[in-house]
Amino acid sequence: MNLPQRLLSSAVLIALVVGALFFAPLWVFALVLSGFIALALYEFFTMVRQRGILIHRPLSIGLGVAFAGLVAWRALVEPGYLIAPPLLDQQATMFSWAWDIFWPLTIVIIFLRQFTRENTFEALSSLATTLFGLAYISGLASYFFYIRAFKSFDGAWLVLFLILVTKMGDAGAFAIGRLMGRHTLVARISPRKTVEGFVGGVLVSAATAVLALGMVPQWVSPAYGFIVGLILGLAGQVGDLAESLIKRDCQVKDSGRLLPGLGGVLDVLDSLLFTAPLFYAMLIYR
Repeated sequence: MNLPQRLLSSAVLIALVVGALFFAPLWVFALVLSGFIALALYEFFTMVRQRGILIHRPLSIGLGVAFAGLVAWRALVEPGYLIAPPLLDQQATMFSWAWDIFWPLTIVIIFLRQFTRENTFEALSSLATTLFGLAYISGLASYFFYIRAFKSFDGAWLVLFLILVTKMGDAGAFAIGRLMGRHTLVARISPRKTVEGFVGGVLVSAATAVLALGMVPQWVSPAYGFIVGLILGLAGQVGDLAESLIKRDCQVKDSGRLLPGLGGVLDVLDSLLFTAPLFYAMLIYR
């Protein structure tokens, strides 16, 4: 591990995220997040192509970015852009447009793309993997747009709170695993991940949530913050393990090399992809 490179890449990412959250218009945040989604999709579809699954990468990335753009518009720019059907409450249609329009259309588009291929070899694998990649990266990452758009809380601080709790858990799992790790967690998926690192990461996330509770002033109870941190920490560690499973199957160490010392963009987003939807649910159903 190259520690100076890791620290430099982390500092650049932190500066970019903080700048987009607090010192730029909403469309800049949407653009930055959409850029991360595009890069993560590129890395994912590159990995699966190396696995031998035939993916039309430009089309797949384009669909993923289009979904991110639509969600950003719906959540941040024009929340009332879509009119609810007469029999439904406006809030009930928050996600329905994506299922009613985008995903059915996407399925048709990727089938049409398969029709243009010279043979049908691995057609089902290509269709399924394309849809999974879009749901896994674009679908899960899009919850950041909804978190940022919260009115009853300060959305920018919510996003920062989520990132801080999740990534501190990642850092805690890495450090504790290296210092104290003795028992392998799931050797067939990631031989370097340990039970001690997993538990330590979850506890670090919980402690971070308590210390950062001031970012969410409506949550006055440290006990509640600790529980939120535990849940997010657990989800983050599972998200990291999930990406390790994908990389193991594709026989790669990192999803990419764009971020020296950290790997690829998907290596950075993996835990956040699992914590963002969960955190959104906590805010909605608190």
